Amino acid sequence: MEREIEAFIDYLRAEVCASEHTVLAYANDLRHLHDALQISPDHELDVRSIRASHLDGFFERYATSHAVASVARARAAIRGFFRWLVIHVELPEDPSRHLLSPKLEATLPDTLGRAAIEAMIGATDDASPLGQRNRAIVAMLWASGLRVSEVASLTVDMVRLDKDLVRVTGKGRKERLVPLAPKARELLSVWLDEGRPALALRARARRGKASSEHHLFVSRTFRPLDRVRIFRILRELAQRAGLRTQPSPHTLRHAFATHLVEGGADLRAVQELLGHASLATTQRYTHVDAERLRSLHARFHPRGKAKGGHD
Repeated sequence: MEREIEAFIDYLRAEVCASEHTVLAYANDLRHLHDALQISPDHELDVRSIRASHLDGFFERYATSHAVASVARARAAIRGFFRWLVIHVELPEDPSRHLLSPKLEATLPDTLGRAAIEAMIGATDDASPLGQRNRAIVAMLWASGLRVSEVASLTVDMVRLDKDLVRVTGKGRKERLVPLAPKARELLSVWLDEGRPALALRARARRGKASSEHHLFVSRTFRPLDRVRIFRILRELAQRAGLRTQPSPHTLRHAFATHLVEGGADLRAVQELLGHASLATTQRYTHVDAERLRSLHARFHPRGKAKGGHD
């Protein structure tokens, strides 16, 4: 089974163009299944010996120690794996065809208000290279609605300050153009003109060259920032700003979409800016705005206020 898992992972990368996050998650789920069904280390598990009852038993145990979302993803990974086996390895029967994903509630993360995000930007040291970098990262996540993986993979040549645009490579390696808001453009310009060159100069002085000549956002030692480091930067800024919440990059992306919808933006335009393949994903944000409108109506409209006794 290990050989088939490796081949399936290669297929996800090369032909499906799945994101590395998805690839690693699916690989982890399939190895959990392999380890659970393997009889002994000396006995290689044959995929043709796996039955529906084996998968049912695996998920019965898996669900006791994993969140509903994790179980749903594991089911998707295992269904995809066996469908691929039927086609490419000529597996006679798909033992996963009966698997259903647990129903997930279409929840959205808590959003941040403009004041909180401005406080995070203000919590940075705008005179230091790292502070200039962190301000630009917050601005890119909020003012452009990028995914954290998209921000981490940005290169300098993908930013066109002269046209107020950023070329983004999103899920499935699909490219899209995202406009730069004036504030984001201003902070990116400072980072590119001052902060980034200063870090490059220090890196060359230490090692004779900078490690990452092309990545837009780099570390103190001029190495590319990864998703985990960007998460930590946001948590540190939120703490410095005195916020009670611990925002993630997706919190800022959610704030971007929510603020656009609240401002009356067309859903199709928001879908394109976010890089959503389906409009249904974007439509979740209309529920947020509807709740806000209902709340305002209940608070301020004479017919919205609760009355005791009669109307």
